[in-house]
Amino acid sequence: MNNPFAQLVGFSLRLGRRGSGTAAAALAVRPELLNPNAVVHGGVLFSIADTVMGAALYTTLAPGENCATIEIKIHFLQPVTKGTIRCRTRVVHRGSRIAVLESHLSVGRLEVAQALGTFTIFTPRPAPLKRAVGANGRRLAK
Repeated sequence: MNNPFAQLVGFSLRLGRRGSGTAAAALAVRPELLNPNAVVHGGVLFSIADTVMGAALYTTLAPGENCATIEIKIHFLQPVTKGTIRCRTRVVHRGSRIAVLESHLSVGRLEVAQALGTFTIFTPRPAPLKRAVGANGRRLAK
């Protein structure tokens, strides 16, 4: 799966087998990810969880289906200052239109955050055809 955001932030993304509802990621802590208190910014942990949740759900999608985040609740359990952040995610429930996922983020054996997310599953609608308009702003005849 090509994920430009994961590449931008610098984390590796691994999808589980098709239909598994699982995915994982790893990110080495580097200075540009730290907040002014020399702790990994909470937005970094949130972004990893969100991205890996989407990837885990992706493994369950039928051709033509997409998914998007509705809501994520994250609990920051421990500050992260160094090491490699690992995120493991699984689908807890998948309905036809809504899915619930959980992520566990850790550094070594220490769990640093937990997240629970709700995603929507949808099939994009084709864009409506635009009607041709003349220079006077009136519709042209069919």
